[in-house]
Amino acid sequence: MFLTKKGFRKILILVICYFSLGSIFIFASILFNSIGFSDKFLLVLGLILYLLCILVFFWGRYAEGKGLIINLGNKLVRNELKPAEFIEYYENLKNSKDLVVNKPSLEVLQLVVVAYDSLDNKEKAITTADEIIKTVKNKRKNFAKLIKVSLLYSYDRIDEAEALFNEVQRQKIDFACINLVDTILKSDRAMVMGDYKTVEINSLKMLERSFPKLDNLGKLAVNYRLGEVYEKLQDKEKAIFHYQYCVNFGGETAIRKTALEKIQDINQYFLDSN
Repeated sequence: MFLTKKGFRKILILVICYFSLGSIFIFASILFNSIGFSDKFLLVLGLILYLLCILVFFWGRYAEGKGLIINLGNKLVRNELKPAEFIEYYENLKNSKDLVVNKPSLEVLQLVVVAYDSLDNKEKAITTADEIIKTVKNKRKNFAKLIKVSLLYSYDRIDEAEALFNEVQRQKIDFACINLVDTILKSDRAMVMGDYKTVEINSLKMLERSFPKLDNLGKLAVNYRLGEVYEKLQDKEKAIFHYQYCVNFGGETAIRKTALEKIQDINQYFLDSN
């Protein structure tokens, strides 16, 4: 939650407007009653507007303090593939002196992790994942730990990943965690354990899935994973096909550069072999 003074003023103005309008309706109802005209509609409408003051406050607090940055993060990181631009925005906002509330949420920090990961900044991604674990409470802590587990597997830190993964699975986990555990088992963990067939089947299903449909970063990550799978399986054509997708549609991520290097390495390997 990063609520600026400007955002707080906007919320306050809306609340005052609703409160003032409610007061006008209630006063009008009382006035009509005093001259012999009973009008309960105005009274009820006024009370409803009073109730909306509370709803507007909390909705505005979410929209201004969390919704805006989440929407921007999804746009820049997941769709436009400009992770560095989002990180710069996030850092400037987090360090701003104009904040009324400075308390990062799981959703925002998760976007930061994804941004750092897509820039291949492993250290920052892990540090942010640790920050998520420290920030969240209760049942959401398991979800935060699974975010770190996914990173650890993808960075080949298998022992750390296994220890944390087993710790989470020993606990009672909710539906969101169950889904994430399943994803990890069929992707990051399967990949480092050499179960390439499972990764291939799962990745191809994800690309074909119509709901929920993969965003641009999702397509990029899955294609890169398939490139790695086919490279391991010595299928040059398929590996290059998926890496080329990453080169063509990698945006400003590190995946684009890495995929290009992979294509060059594969071609060089086959040249040397022949």
